[in-house]
Amino acid sequence: MAYGKFFNKKAGFISKKWFPYFANYRRQGYDFDSRWEDELASIRCKKIMDQFEQQKELYSFELKKAAGFGKNGEKNFEGIVTELQMQTYLIQRDFRRKMNKRGEEYGWPVSVYSTPESLWGYDVVSAAYKEEPEESKDKIFRQLRQNFSTAFEKTIVKVIG
Repeated sequence: MAYGKFFNKKAGFISKKWFPYFANYRRQGYDFDSRWEDELASIRCKKIMDQFEQQKELYSFELKKAAGFGKNGEKNFEGIVTELQMQTYLIQRDFRRKMNKRGEEYGWPVSVYSTPESLWGYDVVSAAYKEEPEESKDKIFRQLRQNFSTAFEKTIVKVIG
């Protein structure tokens, strides 16, 4: 399962089986680098995604600092991370507590971000790329309609994105 803000900017899970369909639909055929090259991604998204070229996963506070967000830096870290999750480029891989100098855990658990490719591999994430994004959307819609038969069509469409 992948966890993240995938559903109308709300958190939820997507199974490994269904993630490729979401990725195909939400990414519209673009891996992140292609999206950037075609000027469809902001510099703030790029700064975040660049951090995963060297690291497979990062605590949210590490990512925020490394990407240049925060005091006297870029703004709207949470919004940009949510945007990248909605586009299926980022997932919340885990929640872990920070470690002190003695190697002891402390505080509340913190989000650990990763790319879905580092969790499952590129071949799994891109498995539905052979079909048109609208086909993936239709499959997702039919699956949600089957599981939530009383849901309004408008609500399902809103959740799919």
